Amino acid sequence: MKLKKIMITLLIGVLSLSLVSCSLFKKEDKKDPTEVQKEPTIVEIQSDITETYKKISTGCVGVYATKGNSASIGSGVIYKKTSSGKYYVVTNEHVIDSMSTVRIFLGGSKYYKATVIGYDKKNDIAVLSFSLDILGKDGDNLYIHDIFSYDEEIVTVGQTTLAIGCPLSLDYFNTLTTGIVSKVTKGTIQTNADINPGNSGGGLFNIAGRLIGINSSKEVTTTGTSSSGVTTEIAVEGIGFAISLDVVKKCITDIEKKTGAIERPLLGMTVSNVNIFLDLPKTEDYVDILKEAGLEQGLVVIELVYEGLAREVGIRTRDIITKCNSQVLVSNVDLSYILNQSLAGDTIELEVYRSSEKKVLSFTITLR
Repeated sequence: MKLKKIMITLLIGVLSLSLVSCSLFKKEDKKDPTEVQKEPTIVEIQSDITETYKKISTGCVGVYATKGNSASIGSGVIYKKTSSGKYYVVTNEHVIDSMSTVRIFLGGSKYYKATVIGYDKKNDIAVLSFSLDILGKDGDNLYIHDIFSYDEEIVTVGQTTLAIGCPLSLDYFNTLTTGIVSKVTKGTIQTNADINPGNSGGGLFNIAGRLIGINSSKEVTTTGTSSSGVTTEIAVEGIGFAISLDVVKKCITDIEKKTGAIERPLLGMTVSNVNIFLDLPKTEDYVDILKEAGLEQGLVVIELVYEGLAREVGIRTRDIITKCNSQVLVSNVDLSYILNQSLAGDTIELEVYRSSEKKVLSFTITLR
């Protein structure tokens, strides 16, 4: 019996040692997961950007507009092709503003005469069309950014962005810069992807190649005041802006429907953002109005145009506007966003608090 026990014990010991050695072998063979995952992720992202650029860049164009000795250079995105072979391009209005001749620049070498379908100066969007030469085969490879076939992508801070355009000149046709979404506000996307003169009207894309905005401007300098009261200009880097896709699509729809110039309405009043937690100079009086109304923030009417729509319906200075078309207004950007997508004949409903009357008033304005 003792011999059997010893043999069983030895057998168990051998099996245990075998299992331990297998376990040790596996541990030695297993690499640190952080080391295994890092490099392929970087390579994967780079590969995605490369492949995405190859696909979508053929639908990105240069825009060359002239009038006499003046010239303007910008970028654009092809968003539609008709059965007759006509291509439609969206760009910035300021690229073609006051110019008499507009051409589309393709492939880094060819120019095609363009027609201005219409423009929206308020939102800085213009629509152009062009056709290829009869013998030209460039259209075989042009990518159509069919923005109306899909819903806008959800844009969030930190997402990778790809900006394609012609910075500085057409010599830099379809230059790619990358970055991230830095901030998202109503109607605007802020990015740190390099945006320079010539990028105006070009596309801002996500890593999947979907258009999320049209590049429009870059913050170059801002003003600052030193402790001694001296005002100076401060250089700014990495702050570019694009018009968000929802605004772009609305503008294109209105332009295609009406053609020519699209006019957005004005209410004929000046408002100021006021917050009871920010007693800024020259706003203390308005903060008192908010406190009296029992509100924390709002848009206070500080000036009315003599024959403006706001005055006509009975809005007064010192009124506090809290909502527009049932949407809460936190800043004048919120109000501008709604107005900049409205047309003549649309109805705007404002919810206004008048502290002297201690009640909320509703004003319906038919735009003209």
